[in-house]
Amino acid sequence: MKEEFVQKFRELTESARRPAVITHFDPDGDAVGSALGMALYLQKKVKNKVPVLIPNTDPAFLQWLPGHDQVVFYDRDPEACARVIQASDLLILVDFNVRNRLKKMEPCVFASRIPSVLIDHHPDPDLPAILVISDTERSSTAELIYDLIMRCGDAELIDTDIAVNLFTGIMTDTGCFSYNASRPRTFEITAQLLQYPFNKDTVYRNVYDFYSEQRMRLMGYCLHQKMKVIPGCRTAYIALTRKELEDFHHEPGDTEGFVNLPFSIRGTLVTALFTEKDDHVKISFRSRGSFAVNTFASRYFSGGGHFHAAGGEYPLPLDAAVQKFTEMIQQHKDEIRD
Repeated sequence: MKEEFVQKFRELTESARRPAVITHFDPDGDAVGSALGMALYLQKKVKNKVPVLIPNTDPAFLQWLPGHDQVVFYDRDPEACARVIQASDLLILVDFNVRNRLKKMEPCVFASRIPSVLIDHHPDPDLPAILVISDTERSSTAELIYDLIMRCGDAELIDTDIAVNLFTGIMTDTGCFSYNASRPRTFEITAQLLQYPFNKDTVYRNVYDFYSEQRMRLMGYCLHQKMKVIPGCRTAYIALTRKELEDFHHEPGDTEGFVNLPFSIRGTLVTALFTEKDDHVKISFRSRGSFAVNTFASRYFSGGGHFHAAGGEYPLPLDAAVQKFTEMIQQHKDEIRD
């Protein structure tokens, strides 16, 4: 992180009086943890509550996080989101790198002409921010935010609530440190956060042991009926229709982690999860070894992300998306290696 970026961030946040924090559609643990951690930090500087804006409702297993009561959801109250943005003098954008990650909230944000700062760990940021702090080597945006706060000389402003949010961001974006967590600095920061008085086991249970009975039955259904292996490609996928999701009373976040389930099959290096939406198919990609799923997602599925974790979408019907995936994977099977 360049010192000039730290200095610019310090200047912008010290002069701001009404900042707001914004994160992406379908928020995960890093998105919500980073946004709330940043908001709680900023409100200590400005001496006022700092709102967090999210395009749609987050999963129930994240709604216990400290500061969650100051989140405004665009899908519930777009007018309230617009009022917050109009009243703000600085927008902090966290954990996304392109406009369309905001979905319907995008025009509300970028038509405002309010100065913005982007803090993110995804590659190829493409947002009209006056300051971009981006580091793809980081495990998570939460890790990056922790280092940014420390570099600003504000260690004394980090409290237990901020630590819980940032820890949750790191824990969830690394799959409990099972991937994207090989840098010693990630564990150093985690150790420093654990010095604050909270129970990491409670955080884990709140996130990973908070699912409904129907979610667990949906996972069993996926493993038994929906998981498909593509022969000779070291690849497996799961595809779920809207009706199947409705049959299991799907709630936001219920399919979290399903894309990783096929990795338990010996030799599997690429996985995908297809979920049918109202007007498109949402796709999550994961890989191990040498195959870059972000490049694959960008080339064929209007997506992007990290080397080993990416997302995309495809026009309906669901079967067409799956067929496209299987055809393209077969074309690239020689690139799928340990």
